[in-house]
Amino acid sequence: MKDQPSILFINARIIGASELIERGWCFVNGNKIHSLGSGNAPQSIIQTAAPRIDCHGCTLLPGFIDLHTHGALGADFVFGNADEIKKISVFFASHGVTGFLPTTYAASQSEITTAIKTIQSVVDSEPGARILGVHLEGPWLNPLNAGAQSMVNIRAASHEEALPYLDTGLIKLVALAPEIIENQWLISACKARNITIAAGHTAATFAEMQIAVQMGVTQVTHCFNAMGSLHHREPGVIGAALSLPELKCELIADNIHVHPAVMDILVKAKTPHGVILITDSISAAGMPDGIYSLEGQPVTLANGAARLADGTLAGSTLTMDAALRNFIAATHLALEEIWMCSSLNAAQAIHLEDRKGRIAPNYDADMVLLDSNLHVQLTVIEGRICFDAR
Repeated sequence: MKDQPSILFINARIIGASELIERGWCFVNGNKIHSLGSGNAPQSIIQTAAPRIDCHGCTLLPGFIDLHTHGALGADFVFGNADEIKKISVFFASHGVTGFLPTTYAASQSEITTAIKTIQSVVDSEPGARILGVHLEGPWLNPLNAGAQSMVNIRAASHEEALPYLDTGLIKLVALAPEIIENQWLISACKARNITIAAGHTAATFAEMQIAVQMGVTQVTHCFNAMGSLHHREPGVIGAALSLPELKCELIADNIHVHPAVMDILVKAKTPHGVILITDSISAAGMPDGIYSLEGQPVTLANGAARLADGTLAGSTLTMDAALRNFIAATHLALEEIWMCSSLNAAQAIHLEDRKGRIAPNYDADMVLLDSNLHVQLTVIEGRICFDAR
């Protein structure tokens, strides 16, 4: 990265710094943010930087981080090859994503093992968004809330299967059903390795979720989806997600998985610091309507919704920039109030908040430039321009 040129952003509205900067500058040196401020850059910076990017009042935000994505462009992260994963990283960058967790689903042990190895082979050679680790969504789920997950591949956690995954050092997030006794040892094993644990595809009661939080669960997978319903006498997983401050909530803000009014309820209950925007995208993302596959199950994409033959939603075709636009429309909050939902909260969830998720000196130069309609104009990843629509 030492041979990377410096970049000076000028005339930018900067959100995600220590305070809102209505018109300012940001100087990137190599792969890090060097300095930033209001008004015009100091002469010493102006003389150093090349090239100079005039933002014309557009908004500079921390780059989006997607913790939960299964694929795009006709490929997924369980069966995709290295070249397909690289193409997906470029696609993600075009939508403002600077880092992501390739996410597996309930598949066989050999399939998951191969997927992790393939993903590992791409790390540090991504042409677009960076792989920040791997998210294992299952296979340690509850079949009562399988959603689109393959029932035949859902199973209890065994040491023989799970520990080799964890010991790769690549796993950053594990989604499991914490009410299943056989899965509970895995919560401790993940916690000991600084791996985040989410309750997902779960039928836990409120009391079981309280115990799960005590054990180390800190997140819920795609809140409101595949976790039963909220009842006034049994709040369940949703009640726990809304009321327990220890839990951060993933949200698929595609207006299909969750009604906009419910998104508004969520942010009122959790505050913007408790919501993590995700895509849960599948191979159909970025593709036309048609038939796609999820662990051998046919998925029909029509009018933006991906469904199994029985109508069950099967992930999404959402992109992170669209998620942010939808979330702002649903909550009626300003971008400067909820920017952290697309970056900082995710960085905190996987313990990268010391170098990602903010626009601050010595942080990785991961930024996205948005126009007044919140469409991506430019994506910078570790100081390198990876997408430019200007």
